[in-house]
Amino acid sequence: MPQISFHSNLPLRLTMDFELVYHPNLQMDIASKQYLRDLPGSIFTWMYIDGALAGETYGIPLSACDEHLPGLTALSPAEKDAAFYCYSNTLLLAFQHRGFGAVLKKHWLSLVANAGFKIVYGHARPGGSQDLNASFGAVFLHTFSNWYGTQEDYKLYRHGLDVVPK
Repeated sequence: MPQISFHSNLPLRLTMDFELVYHPNLQMDIASKQYLRDLPGSIFTWMYIDGALAGETYGIPLSACDEHLPGLTALSPAEKDAAFYCYSNTLLLAFQHRGFGAVLKKHWLSLVANAGFKIVYGHARPGGSQDLNASFGAVFLHTFSNWYGTQEDYKLYRHGLDVVPK
């Protein structure tokens, strides 16, 4: 059984390999990642497996978001106050397809719920990411074709945090 641990305070320069998992149009530079981390209420967590950095998940309160997030611009102020936006739930390639994504997502969702949020929104990549979010009870609200020029159809999802598996 692998030993899994979580950390919430890593130097971001150590986490930039996660960006390489994504299409170049979706990769964050360190300054953009630092900006999100510095926003009040952001929640970043990294997963280690047997001492190796394996996964990261992070997001921000939707009310703190100052960018246009497709599909979320018409939410009321009350909905925004109750919601969190997941920017990333990523495993390095060596750790994918082994069930660790669910461990990471569950841990992060519990951190968000414990911070008092009721809803998580995000945009999920086809395949494993959409499957993972569906397994946690996410409802898919809209499909965005050719998401940011990636040639992939991402789906906007909504998790009600009252249905996160224990």
